[in-house]
This record gives sequence, C-alpha cells and structure tokens, in this order.
Amino acid sequence: MARSLPLWLKLQLSALRPAGPKAKAAVEAGQGEERADAPLLWIWAAGKCAEAAGLVARRVAARMPDIRIAMTVRGSETAPDGLPEEVYFRPTPEDRPASVRLVLDAWRPDLVLIMDDTLPAALIAETQKRGIASVLADAKLGGQDGLRLDDVSLTLLGRIDRIYLRDEASLERVGDRLNGPVIVVNDGALGEPPQPLYGSEAERTSMAESMGARPVWLAAAVPEAEIGPVTAAHRYAQRHAHRLLLLLAPDDESQGEALAAQLTAEGWSVARRSLEGEPELTTEIFIADDAMEYGLWYRLAALSYMGGTLSGTARAPRSPVEAAALGSAILHGPKLAPFREDYLRLEAAKACRGVVVPEDLPEVVADLIAPERSAQLAHNAWAVTSGGAGAVETIARDLAEILSGTQPARVA
Repeated sequence: MARSLPLWLKLQLSALRPAGPKAKAAVEAGQGEERADAPLLWIWAAGKCAEAAGLVARRVAARMPDIRIAMTVRGSETAPDGLPEEVYFRPTPEDRPASVRLVLDAWRPDLVLIMDDTLPAALIAETQKRGIASVLADAKLGGQDGLRLDDVSLTLLGRIDRIYLRDEASLERVGDRLNGPVIVVNDGALGEPPQPLYGSEAERTSMAESMGARPVWLAAAVPEAEIGPVTAAHRYAQRHAHRLLLLLAPDDESQGEALAAQLTAEGWSVARRSLEGEPELTTEIFIADDAMEYGLWYRLAALSYMGGTLSGTARAPRSPVEAAALGSAILHGPKLAPFREDYLRLEAAKACRGVVVPEDLPEVVADLIAPERSAQLAHNAWAVTSGGAGAVETIARDLAEILSGTQPARVA
C-alpha cells in the first residue's frame, strides 16, 4: 500500500490527542437503539452533501428493510429532511484516531460511505486497518472546485475500496495515479431530477401553431441593462435564421408595457403576452411578461439566454436547471451567481455555452439557433439534470449488494 510521509505525520500527531466530546456524544446517543443482528452502514457526509446523503440513505433503506444506517453530517447538528426510521442521525466524531476508534468499537459498521470533499484521514486509515469496506461517493477530483490531488489525498484515495466520481473529467485528472479502488463514473452530481415547471399543453400547442415553423429563442429574466445586447443579438441572428422570433421575458414583468413601447419605437414588430396573447406571423419580439409561464416559454424555445449573467443586475434570475429540464439549450454570460454550481455542472458536461462580453452574444446566438447545435446542448443538459437520480440508484444498489455479500467492495 502506498505511503505518504505528510499523511503519516498528520496521523501520528492527531493520535496524541484523546477521544473528543463529539465522539463520546455519538456513542452515547446510539446506546440501546440499534439492532445488533442487522448490518450497519455509517454515512459520513459534509454539510453541503447532506441532502444527497439523505437520498442515498432512503434508497438503501428501501432496498434493505433490515438495514441500520448511522448518519453523521460534518458541520451540522440537524438531520436532513425525510430520513426513514432506519436512519439514526448522530453527532460527527472528531477525525482523529482515538475518536474514530471509539465510534468504530461501539458501532461496528459493516460499511462506511464517505460523501465529503475533505477526506477524513483517520477514519479512512482505521477502516482500512480493520478491514471495514469503505466507499467514496459523489466525488469531484481536481479542477477549480474539486478535491486537491496532492500526495496525501492520493494516498487516502488509494485506501478506499470503491469511488464514485461525479464526471469523466475527474477520471481524466487522476489518470493512472490511482490503482486499487473500483472506480465508477456517474452522470453528474447526486440528486433527484428537478420537477419541470408547469406549462399548459393546450397553450403550448396553440402558440406553436401561431408561430408555425419559425425558429424561437428565449431571453429569460432580462434586466434593463441587457435589453440592448439581447436585441442586437436578435438583429444579427435574424440574418442567419429567417423569421427568427425572440421571446423576451423582462426581469421585472411590470415593465412589459414600457418595454414594448421602447422596442416599437426602435422599429421592431412587437406583441405582448399580457395584451395580444400570442405572436403574429410578423411579430419579431414577443414580450413574455408573465413570470408564471416560464414552463411554457422553455418548452417553446430551442435556445434560452439566462438573463442577468452578462451584467449581474437581474433581481430575479432564473436557474439554468429549469431550462435544462425542459429541453432548451442554455446560453449564459460570466456572472453565474446565484446558480454558479449548476452552471459549472452543465459546463463540465458540455451542456451550455458561455460568452464573456456582450459583443460575443450575436455570433453565439446565430450559431446555436441552428437546430443541430442547440439539440446537442439540450440533450447534454437534460442528461445532467436527470443523471443524478440514476447515480443515486446505482450507488444504493451497489451498497446494498456489498452489505448483503453479493458484490465485493474491491475487486482483487
């Protein structure tokens, strides 16, 4: 087994400290509750992974009615919502040898599942020493926001029996530096597929008929500062897509009337959802001034520009996951808050397209409005939003099989 001097020093120093109060509290909290005749899964999760850990716990419990699951969430004293009765929420012990040994002696888990971007060194070392199966799930390795692939991390990863990676990029970054663990690549972060926004099918059919075969793109939650860049992009893209229609949803829907007047004065043929109801064949820009109908707009538009991402001034920006779940390709600027993590997931899967400055928008809109271009982005985006649920099922199935003895944790 590979050794790391920094890791050895870290463990030696932490071994000088006695078991801490959190470890003692974890042991005391579980006395008399667990059934000793059933297998025990210990889920160690970071606070930001708690929701995904709860999903895995529910799916494992559904597959194994007799399972016992102890869950600890680092940095949180509150259990995730919806945990089944088979899951015992416990204080997270200190990650040092004495604390970990105290908890392992008391709980005697059959399997430890780690969902944390900070690897618990003492826990990993002690489970390996005792021959307890260990699994790391929902892991992102390297890159800007992934686990740092230094000597210590690589040594710890090598001691884990099975690793579920979030994406192919993580596998490429680790390359051949990691031998031993079973490595599985999932399609995106763990999660339940988002509930698509409601959209009336009757309304969609009616509007689609009024639009005919016209290509359509949406600019969602567009603040005042971005109206100019969006309409300039539309003007340019019209040269490449005959009769192109823009669904323009203002960030402030109460400004629909004023926006329609402004665009009409600029020479555009404009209609408004709150007035005309549907676009006419000659309409160039349709003001979608009803925020309750985004489910309809995403269904109609092959491409969606996410307003506010160029200027950062949108008061009510929309999540790119909304568009992805309804099959609309995603275009965005550099200002990703408050949905930065969603955009990074989509970018990693080549499921969206970004621009840096407003001047780039016209060329990219013209490029992506081509059906074959937007369709590929939309397909990749849908795979990201739906893949998390499949990943949860895969991990839950494998954990259940490891616990039942029908699948080894590590292939020799």
